Amino acid sequence: MKKISSFLFSCLALVAMTFWTSCSDDESTPDAPVLTLSKEEVSGKTGQPVEVTVSIKVPGGLKALRITKQVNLQNDNTYGTNGVQTVQLPSTGQTDYTYNFTYTHAPGEVDKLVGFTFRAEDNNGKVGEKVLTVNTTASGEQILYTYRWNLKSKMHTTPNPDVEDIEDCETDDSFVYNENGTMAVNYGTKPCTFDGFNTYSTWSLSDDEKTFTQTYASVFDPTQVTTETYTVKSLTKDRLVMEITLDLSVFGPPYTDKETFVYTFDASPKQ
Repeated sequence: MKKISSFLFSCLALVAMTFWTSCSDDESTPDAPVLTLSKEEVSGKTGQPVEVTVSIKVPGGLKALRITKQVNLQNDNTYGTNGVQTVQLPSTGQTDYTYNFTYTHAPGEVDKLVGFTFRAEDNNGKVGEKVLTVNTTASGEQILYTYRWNLKSKMHTTPNPDVEDIEDCETDDSFVYNENGTMAVNYGTKPCTFDGFNTYSTWSLSDDEKTFTQTYASVFDPTQVTTETYTVKSLTKDRLVMEITLDLSVFGPPYTDKETFVYTFDASPKQ
């Protein structure tokens, strides 16, 4: 009986010792890193900046902060070095860190699922993670330089009612706007009398996507440059509608110095 009691006591002592040791180890090891983001999801148009503040609490001391990027749930190995961006933060022994993450909405990531995983590791090997989701849509500028724009309508809206002013020779005109800000006009197979008298060269779209400009110079005097300024009424990947006011008073009545025209273009593949 004494042997049994002694054996039971020894087992209980061993269990108690194991439990105490386990608790002691847990209490001596700091908690895993905790990350918070100022924004966990951001949306924007191509070319616009992304700015997110990453806050990190690391009771066990920060060993490393690494960022990986995923596109449609697949790792992007072109990001950083072999798919990993290692962030160098000052090793001061502190437990709270802040990192300002910056990125730019990319044209190639329009309508794709893009994520950035922030992974902090402490000096004990414990890790914490947080994911930032980035949604990108095409900017007006990207839409313009992606397609060819075919003139479909030139509505003179100053008269009442409106008058369709497009000439037959203009119905196959098309415009190409390049990413570098240059442009070209194709007058098709039905050129008008004065087609080619002006050479179009540059274009731009304001940041708010409400004002579009294009410039041309006279082939007889290249120093004579004219800038056309349009108000963008609507812009999608299928259609562009713009309005311009022209001074046509030189032609006499019924024309005035404020004649308004609305141009409509349909998109087609850029070739």
